[in-house]
Amino acid sequence: MTRIFYVLSVLLLVGCSKSLDIKLDPNVNIFLSSDSEQKIHLTAKDKEYIALNEWLSEHSSSWQPTSGNYDGGVYLTSGSYGIQITETQVIIYSSIHNDPQAIYIQKLGKDELSGIKNIGK
Repeated sequence: MTRIFYVLSVLLLVGCSKSLDIKLDPNVNIFLSSDSEQKIHLTAKDKEYIALNEWLSEHSSSWQPTSGNYDGGVYLTSGSYGIQITETQVIIYSSIHNDPQAIYIQKLGKDELSGIKNIGK
């Protein structure tokens, strides 16, 4: 019985996860949660941009549905998505206009995207 419950739990989690193919725009602006007036411009040549682009490519699967708002970290827009990077997770927002809503989330390792996490510190 325990095995059946475990298998059903795994299938449910896998069934709820989503694959996302997010490509960064050639130029992105990063906004700091600690200073929303400050914008940091990144291009495809910047190491932080390259690291995030590679991370998004390598982590295109296993996004979990979410909702609400998350505090902290840095925020950027790319295409029609908003992307927030906190110390422990990456959150994808549905829209970059008016009232963005979190739609997907994925855990972030302690040392992953440290360059972006430390921007503005």
